[in-house]
Amino acid sequence: MVRRVLALLILIPVLVAAPAAKARPKLVVVIAVDQLSAELMQTYGPELTGGLARLRKEGVFFTEAYHDHGFTETGPGHSVLLSGRFPANTGIVENRWLDRVAGKFVYCVEDAAAKSLTAPGQASSSNARFLGDGLGDWLQAQVPGSRVFALSGKDRAAILMAGRKPTGVFWFTGPAGFTSSTTYATHLPAWLVRYDQGLSSRITADSWLWSKDPATPEGRSAQWTFGSLIIRNGGLPRLIQGAGMPLDKGFDVRFRKSPFLDAVTLEAAEALLDGEKLGRGRGTDLLAISFSATDYIGHNYGTLGTEMRDQIHRLDRGLGRLLDRLRHEHPGAWVVLSADHGGLDIPEALSDQGFPARRLLAEPFMAALQADLRGAFKTDRDLMVPTTEPNTLYLDESALKAANLDRHEVLQRVQSWLRARPEVAEAFTAEELQATDPAATGSPRDSSLRVLLRRSFRSERSGDILVALKPFVVIGVPPTEYPATHGTPNAYDRRVPLIFWGPWKGGERHESVRTVDLAPTLARELGLQPGTVDGKALDLGARK
Repeated sequence: MVRRVLALLILIPVLVAAPAAKARPKLVVVIAVDQLSAELMQTYGPELTGGLARLRKEGVFFTEAYHDHGFTETGPGHSVLLSGRFPANTGIVENRWLDRVAGKFVYCVEDAAAKSLTAPGQASSSNARFLGDGLGDWLQAQVPGSRVFALSGKDRAAILMAGRKPTGVFWFTGPAGFTSSTTYATHLPAWLVRYDQGLSSRITADSWLWSKDPATPEGRSAQWTFGSLIIRNGGLPRLIQGAGMPLDKGFDVRFRKSPFLDAVTLEAAEALLDGEKLGRGRGTDLLAISFSATDYIGHNYGTLGTEMRDQIHRLDRGLGRLLDRLRHEHPGAWVVLSADHGGLDIPEALSDQGFPARRLLAEPFMAALQADLRGAFKTDRDLMVPTTEPNTLYLDESALKAANLDRHEVLQRVQSWLRARPEVAEAFTAEELQATDPAATGSPRDSSLRVLLRRSFRSERSGDILVALKPFVVIGVPPTEYPATHGTPNAYDRRVPLIFWGPWKGGERHESVRTVDLAPTLARELGLQPGTVDGKALDLGARK
C-alpha cells in the first residue's frame, strides 16, 4: 500500500506539468520593425485597419515600453530583443566600434571567416561578436524538434535575433535576393534559391515605381537645401527601377529606402514558412522577422512626411496579410511585435515647429577638441582617435605614449571640454561607467544618463569616454550623413511598441516595461528556463 502511494506521489509532478506542455504553440513569430517608434504608432495608428491595427486591438499592448540602454542603434536593439540582455552583456554595444587589437573600427556582424553563400569567397557576416544566447537557443535545448529561423532586410537584424545556433538566418543582399553565410549553412535551401531567382528576374523586368497608395492620407510636403543637395518630403511618386533599365550602383540604396524592401522581406518570409513547413514539426518553431524599410525611410525622409505615412500604411496591410495567413494555417500561433529603436524627425522640420533641434557637425567638433588637447598638453599630435560619431571617443594610446602623457589627466580634460559644450548633456569616462551598477531599478522612463550609458558600455569594445547629447541634437548633415537619425538615450529613440498576440486577453497596458523583458516573458509562457537575463517576465494576464 505504501509503495502504491509513493508511486502516485512520484507521478503527480508529471500530471501537473502536462497542461503547460499542451499549451505550447507550434509556431511563434517575433516581428521587429526597424525604427518603429511609439510616436509613429500613436501618430498613424488611428488611421490603420490592417495588421498593426489588429495587433493593437487584439494583443496585450504595452504602450510604455523602453529600450533601457543609451546607444539606440540597430545592432544593439536587435541583440536585446530575444536575448533579454542589455548591450553591455550581448557585446553589441553599437553598430561599430574600435577593435583596439586590430587598430580599426569593426562592424558588429562582420566576420572574415564567414563566406557568402551567393558570392563565393567573399567575406560575409555572422554572430561571432554576439555574446551569450537567446530564446531560440533555450527553445532548441529544451523542446526537442524545435527550429529557429531569422530573416531581414539587414544582416545585423537577422543575425542578432537568431541567437547562437539557429537553424537558418537570411538577409537581403540586393538584386541577387536573400543570402546567408557559411557560419549557418553550406548552401542556400532550394526554396530560397527559387525565390531569389524569381525576384532577380522581376527586379530587372518589372517597373518599380513607389506611388502613394490612394488609401494613404497626405503627409507633410516640404524641402530643405544642404549645399547643392535638396531633401524633399512629399516627393511621391519615386522611380526605384524602370522596366528593362540596367541596374546602376544606386539601385540598392533606392530600393532599401522604399516600401519594396519590406514587401520582398514578407514574400521571403512566406516562402520560408512554406519551404521549411514551419509550425508542422515535433517541437515549437520560432521565426524572427525584422522589417527594415521604416528605418531607411525615416533616415532619408523623416517621420512625419508623406513617405513615412505611406510606408506605415503599406506595412500595416502587409502585416495584415501575414496575420490572416497565420490564423488560417496556424490558428494557435503566437506573434510578438516590437522595434529595435525609435527615431527623430528631420531636425529642420522640428525647428520649424519650435523645437530646439539643431545639427552637430562631427568634423569641426572633433577638430576643436583635438586643438584644445594639443594646446593644453603642448603636443603636436592629436590625442583622440578620429571619428565621425563623437558619442564614443577613444584615446590614441600611441600618441599618449609618444608624448609621455598621463591618460587620466587627458581624460579629465576631455570630459571637462565636453561638459562645457552646449550640445552635450553628459560625458562619462570608462572608469566611471565601470563603477556604475547596471541593474534595472525604477521606471525605465526615468533611467539616468549614467545608467543608460553603462548598459551600452563594455570595456574591451567601448570608448574611453561616452557622450550623451542633449535632446534634438543630431550628428551630421547631408549628404555625408542622413537627414534624420536616432541613436541617443532620449525617450524618442528609446520608446517603442511591445505587443503580445496569442492566447491572452488583449488590452492596453500603461505600466513602464523594458524590451529586455520580451525574451524572459516568452520563455515563461513557453515553459522554458531562460539563460541569464537582465529583464523579467511580464504578467500578460489570463489566457482566453
